[in-house]
Order: sequence, then structure tokens, then C-alpha cells
Amino acid sequence: MWQGGVMPAALPAVDASQPLCCAPLGDAAFAPQDDAVAVAARLRAMADANRVRILQALACCEGHEMTTTDVAAMLEVSPATANHHLRQLEGAGLLMARRDGAKVLYGLRLESVRAVARVLQIACGASCDCC
Repeated sequence: MWQGGVMPAALPAVDASQPLCCAPLGDAAFAPQDDAVAVAARLRAMADANRVRILQALACCEGHEMTTTDVAAMLEVSPATANHHLRQLEGAGLLMARRDGAKVLYGLRLESVRAVARVLQIACGASCDCC
């Protein structure tokens, strides 16, 4: 149960296989019906301290990859918990997975993470000099 006894509403499924392609918040080109769902799905995947730690670890250098075992050791959690976090980030399009023999290596989808950052660069829509 979520705090207060109410579970948060599930977000609709989004096609996370493509990088996020939304205008910054506040920009007239931002389409609330479509873009807001895509942004929210990615932010929800990132709204966990362990997942932020995974993204930070993978962002250390271009092409860096980690296995579930690596992530479990880093976070000091079970491999099942690490796998859950990795799958959530992959499902949101923030990580990519590739198989190398028996191992699955996870790497950052840098353009997708940068796209989330661009959306959060708020463009003031007001007709004043406040921004």
C-alpha cells in the first residue's frame, strides 16, 4: 500500500524504445495529452534513489555497462531487486540491454536521459520578462 492507503494510478504504457521527443515545459509546442504521459513515465522510473544511483554509475563514462550482479553489489541488494530496478529503467527507455553470452549488460541510453533533461529546462510561457 502507498502512503495514505491509496495506490498511485498506473501510467498508460508508452513506447519507450524511442528517445523522448518533447518540447520543454512551458513551451507552446508541449502537447499535454501525449508529451506529459511520456515525461511522467520516465520520471516515475527515475523516482527511486537506487535507480538514480544506477543512472549515475552508468553515466561515469560513455559506453560503461553493468550486469545485474554489478548493480546488486553496488546497491547492496539482492540480484532480484537489482534486476527489478534495471528492468524499470529499461522499460522507460533510459537503459539498453545487450546479451554477451550468459550475461546481460545494461548501458545508459544517453540521448533519452538528455531528452528528459531538455524537457525539464522550463521555457517561460508568460508574456513578461520574468525568465
